[in-house]
Amino acid sequence: MGGANRKGEEVKLQKGVNLLIATPGRLIDHLEGTKGFVFRNLKSLVIDEADRILEVGFEEQMKKIISTLPSEGRQSMLFSATQTNKVSDLARISLRPGPILIDVDKTENTSTVSTLTQGYVVCPSDRRFLLLYTFLKKNIKKKMIVFFSSCRSVKYHAELLNYIDVPVLDLH
Repeated sequence: MGGANRKGEEVKLQKGVNLLIATPGRLIDHLEGTKGFVFRNLKSLVIDEADRILEVGFEEQMKKIISTLPSEGRQSMLFSATQTNKVSDLARISLRPGPILIDVDKTENTSTVSTLTQGYVVCPSDRRFLLLYTFLKKNIKKKMIVFFSSCRSVKYHAELLNYIDVPVLDLH
């Protein structure tokens, strides 16, 4: 939720939802202003990109969300690419004492294999798809991962590539 029709969101929340994905600001808006929004049965809270959420100034909103949502019986998960003081503070208030920390193992035994080639290309936006298509066709027998900036873009490109007989699997 966020960026869409607020009234439409309100109707869905009043009917009940099993999964809610929201921006911090829009979630607070609904927590405070949507009559009939029942969240007392919340089972899981997932905070993804915590470092980026805090980086763009949502610290107070996150604290408000965490203090508003029920903590009893709730599993909380916090994901972050970096471990900053602000992320640690958010973890302290949102997670139960003694959370399980999963970190990247920096030892040589589990590091990326030396034969893996990673790269990127900077090109004008009007040439991106042509470049991607050409690269994929040239390397059709190889395994690769392509990242896009949004789920919508992943879905669009996967549908287009599959339609033009470049078989891909999209994960989003």
